[in-house]
Amino acid sequence: MFLTHEQAKVDLSGLFGEGPATWSYVEHNIHRPWFYAAMSEQVEDFPLHSMVMLSSDQLLRSLVDSQGEGLLLESVLLVSPDHVNNSGRWMMEPLEAILRYESAEGVAHVYQVLGDRTYIYGDAEVLAQEGARSETLFSYSMLSGKSL
Repeated sequence: MFLTHEQAKVDLSGLFGEGPATWSYVEHNIHRPWFYAAMSEQVEDFPLHSMVMLSSDQLLRSLVDSQGEGLLLESVLLVSPDHVNNSGRWMMEPLEAILRYESAEGVAHVYQVLGDRTYIYGDAEVLAQEGARSETLFSYSMLSGKSL
C-alpha cells in the first residue's frame, strides 16, 4: 500500500475546491512488482494527462478494461524490486506483458519488459508443470494510446 503522512500534505487552500488531497510524497511498503501507468482523459476539448501508481496486477487489468469514452491508457512501467529483477536495485522499465500461471501447487507471474527481459514472481516451478493454466493479464497491444 501507499502511505501518506500529514506533513507531506500540500495545502492548496481550496484553490480547486473539494476533491482529492495533494501530497508532496508518498511512502510504500510494497516489496513486490507494482506499476506506473500514464493515461489521458479527454475533458471537453482538451486531454488531461496523468499518472497513477497501481499496487497490483488486478488493478492494472481493471484500468486496461476501463479504457474508452475518452480514457486512454498510454503506457505502463513495471517497477520491480531487486529480489525480482536480480539487479541489486529497484528498476522501472516499460512493460510489454504479464502472464499468470497457476497449478494446484502454486502461482507465478511472468513480467516481460522491453529488451526481451523476463522476471518471474512467485513459484517458478509452476511454469514447467504439466496442466498449469496460463492467462495473459496484460499485453502492450491492450493499450489504446500505445507509446513507450
